[in-house]
Amino acid sequence: MNHAIIDLGSNTIRMSIYRCDDNGFAILIRQKEFAGLASHVKNGWLDEEGIEKACCTLSAFKEIAARFIDEEKIHLFATASLRGIRNQTQALEAIRHSCNILPEVLSGEEEARLAFVGASHFTDCNNGVLFDIGGASTEFVLFQDTRPIKLASMPIGCLNLSGKFVSKVIPTKKECEKIKNEIHAQINTHITWKDIEDNQLIIGVGGTVRAAHNLSCALFAQPAEQQEIKSKYIKKILNRIKNNENEIYRTIYRLVPERTLTIYTGLMILNKALKKFNCKNFFVSNYGVREGYLIDRVLKENRPCEK
Repeated sequence: MNHAIIDLGSNTIRMSIYRCDDNGFAILIRQKEFAGLASHVKNGWLDEEGIEKACCTLSAFKEIAARFIDEEKIHLFATASLRGIRNQTQALEAIRHSCNILPEVLSGEEEARLAFVGASHFTDCNNGVLFDIGGASTEFVLFQDTRPIKLASMPIGCLNLSGKFVSKVIPTKKECEKIKNEIHAQINTHITWKDIEDNQLIIGVGGTVRAAHNLSCALFAQPAEQQEIKSKYIKKILNRIKNNENEIYRTIYRLVPERTLTIYTGLMILNKALKKFNCKNFFVSNYGVREGYLIDRVLKENRPCEK
């Protein structure tokens, strides 16, 4: 039996189609569209162009999914793209009218929990921290004994930080300082955990983290199959971007061209998170909230969370 999971994100809209059977599930098709919905939010309102872009992309994804599965097996959720906007009801109704599917809007904590469910299905997660850097929010999970015990979501991501502080492609020194101060304030506000130990497993999920992996492999001769990255590589990439090196721009454009405008702010969040958790190395997971949604909502393999 096949199921499609569509993730209506603030930067990217993604769809994964899975083959599910008694032995588990496997990804058959991946599709993504960089819609940049966070850049269409003005004073808390998602503008008409952003709503139309979401509707068009979702309609196209649904058409693709319908070639493989029945409509009732197409599942749609939204994260920070819709959860904080003032005209959420209007946006949801427009999507329902256009696609005949009503998205489930996840809270920040639920998004964090589902990201852990998805990543931990493929990785042994005993004790450590997971983070998911998105376009308009970043989620964190503290887990112990394979269970998430603390969940947090902060309302900054690679796209809304770039839109708020960066006037051109690369932020100026003054803009960098403002971004650093914002990230510092948000992390200290939302991550107040006292029980983080050194040398625990640190897992990153999401597009920014995967982009960091691709760049690390290209720039530091790291094997593509190696999912563990040295934290110092992120600092080196940031410095090379900041120093306006031509090679780094060519590498970004070749590997992750769609992230040219957001890679710097995304890596700044990543770098600060790694410092927060005293992390020398971190593990990149290719699985996250969509797989968690499939497991938890569709396949009903619920996993508890202590609070």
